Amino acid sequence: MRLNVTKALLAILLCALALAPSFAAGERKPVERKTVAPSAPRLALVIGNANYAKLGTLGNPGRDAYLMAEKLRQLSFDVTEVADRDLKAMTADIEEFSRKIRQRGPDTVSVLYYAGHGIENDAVNYLVPVKADIKKRADIAPQSLSVKRVADGLASSGNQLNILIIDACRDNPFPQGVAPSGTLGLVPMGAVYGVFIASSTGSGKTAFDGDDGHSPYTRALAEAITTPGEKLEDVFKSVRRQVRLSTREQQIPWESTALEFDFYFVPPAPPPSQSAQLFAAAKETGNLALYDLLIERFPSSAEAAEARGIVTKLRPVQTAEAGLAQSAVAATTASAAALVLARAKQAQTPEGYDLVAALFPDTSEAEAARAAAIRLRELTVLDSAGPTYEGRELVQTIQEQLLRLGCMHGERNGVFEASTIQGLRRASLLSDERYLWHRPTMAALRALKKIASSDGCGRQQLVASPRCLRINGEDYCP
Repeated sequence: MRLNVTKALLAILLCALALAPSFAAGERKPVERKTVAPSAPRLALVIGNANYAKLGTLGNPGRDAYLMAEKLRQLSFDVTEVADRDLKAMTADIEEFSRKIRQRGPDTVSVLYYAGHGIENDAVNYLVPVKADIKKRADIAPQSLSVKRVADGLASSGNQLNILIIDACRDNPFPQGVAPSGTLGLVPMGAVYGVFIASSTGSGKTAFDGDDGHSPYTRALAEAITTPGEKLEDVFKSVRRQVRLSTREQQIPWESTALEFDFYFVPPAPPPSQSAQLFAAAKETGNLALYDLLIERFPSSAEAAEARGIVTKLRPVQTAEAGLAQSAVAATTASAAALVLARAKQAQTPEGYDLVAALFPDTSEAEAARAAAIRLRELTVLDSAGPTYEGRELVQTIQEQLLRLGCMHGERNGVFEASTIQGLRRASLLSDERYLWHRPTMAALRALKKIASSDGCGRQQLVASPRCLRINGEDYCP
């Protein structure tokens, strides 16, 4: 009996040891973020409400809707464009749109754009149809369309991504007591899975209708969505900045998202092929061994054909100048890995490091390149994930990281004062990334998050430095 127990324990131990390497390997594997395929079906519904029966006429929603519809068509969206819709028609439009999404399949990307009046009531956002006759707050819900209801309807369509864009709240045409001046704008909403919600302005703010034929928000959006290689979130960050600047900070757009993958209105250019990268490295360095390697590894590529002509001219010259012996040729060939790795370090792209690992698989350079590629992909995930902070919350989050790294002492009080500035300055010496250490920025926060606690300021060797810093004419002393 005792022998059987011993055998069982031994079997369990051997099984655990066999599985351990796979777990360890799994810990190093970066989490790949899914990207929506450029070939995914694209659908859009564009609604422009301008001619209100009881609320007057808005100048630009019709033109804004037309502009967005045209831009979306250019981006291969199948667009349905409607104007001046009452509650029944708007409801039917959105239900039909959801039906089309389901019909096109789970890979579909949808955009629903609305321009017109909107209103917030009891922390609920509403789109206002053209025949609404809102005289008191109790009229809002039955005569308007809840944004949450629209978002939930899109989410239930079963597709991978829905983008709901609302350029509303352009003025306050409602009677006193319905929407006092302090309740303009749409309140930021909780996330709805599978739906990216974007609003032209926040609670308490008016979205400008614009005096040049288009609202500032829609004009900025129409330009931003055509920028190649911009992720969905980055498109709207760009829009927020443009609107904030053009309205002198009177209008601040917001977004709510619970997406888990990346989407590009215009996908980035594909990374260069390995033969193209190697050819570029050979031309930059003039290294004959790189040209030879290109011809050997990618003989049928266009780059190899061009390289053969260059080698024919270059080899006699380099041989005569250097008097290369066989050992010198071998040394030059061996240095090719170091040259390609050096170029990858300059480019700082995973593809550049992948090239080193593919061309020189058994070298120390390849081992370093594999580790660097994994790290870069991990950082890409970190950069694109997580919330964006502003103001006091941003300072508090930076202070939290500085305390974790042992770079500052004190409280996480949200005040960007001397000890925080000194801490950021010290932490900047721990990272290869550059950021403005005398300002609270998301770039600084991202850099701090990438530093391991074990590599914090406790290990930093301090050198003599001035006790006080002068920034913008003001002295900061720890």
